[in-house]
Amino acid sequence: MSLLQRVVDDAVDPGYAYAADHPRPGTSRLGRSVVLAATLVLLSALVAATFVQVRQRAPEAASARLQLLQAVRTATAATDDLAGVVQQRRVEVAKLQQRDLDASAAGRQLQTRLDMESDAAGLRAATGPGVTLTLNDGPPTQGQPGEPDLARVLDRDLQQAVNGLFAAGAEAVSVNGRRITATSAIRAAGEAILVGYRPLSPPYVVTALGDPASLADRFAASADGRDLATVAQTYGIGLVVETSGSLTVPAAEQTTLRYARPAVRAAAPGDQP
Repeated sequence: MSLLQRVVDDAVDPGYAYAADHPRPGTSRLGRSVVLAATLVLLSALVAATFVQVRQRAPEAASARLQLLQAVRTATAATDDLAGVVQQRRVEVAKLQQRDLDASAAGRQLQTRLDMESDAAGLRAATGPGVTLTLNDGPPTQGQPGEPDLARVLDRDLQQAVNGLFAAGAEAVSVNGRRITATSAIRAAGEAILVGYRPLSPPYVVTALGDPASLADRFAASADGRDLATVAQTYGIGLVVETSGSLTVPAAEQTTLRYARPAVRAAAPGDQP
């Protein structure tokens, strides 16, 4: 108690208290008050000037941001148009390839193998019954500065949805029309979610082909399905699972050939040894 009483009684450091009670020669209380007032006025003027400059530059910053957003939208639209052209050319090449391969028995055999490999790699569109899982952001939450809003759908939520559906027996999966393959990446870049290095916006619709009833039940009973349901219930994230008798999963973008070897062609009649 004596220590607490001493802290209360000596709240001001003794050095500061002595300086206050024994001003330097030639310095009056009035002079100190004038200096203090002048300092406060100067600081107030600096704060006011800074505030005015910030207010004046705010429209310029907003205009620059709008211009940047417009440039991003324009570039994205141009990229989508080019992707459409590439897809159209890809279809034309596939038709020419199939026409040439259908001209011979060996070509038809090779075409059958190419179809099987393309299906496994996700390079051909697939249609059939399946399940759609829709994730949407919930009401914003007030978290700590710098922490993500847990009511928003995160990249790991989509990862759990896709992995859980594949583990439940899905034959093909896409997210907002982007085919998921063995080389697809689902990650975050700032507040955006990238699937195959393309930004997506909510709602996120995960389409999976397979037997609708068993696929939905196995996913709900899986660890990924239970974790996703818990996150949705805890943070208010929208989670809707629906079954359908006819769904389409588009083909993946053309992949880069990394490993190849010459095909062994069977000898045809009339070939020279």
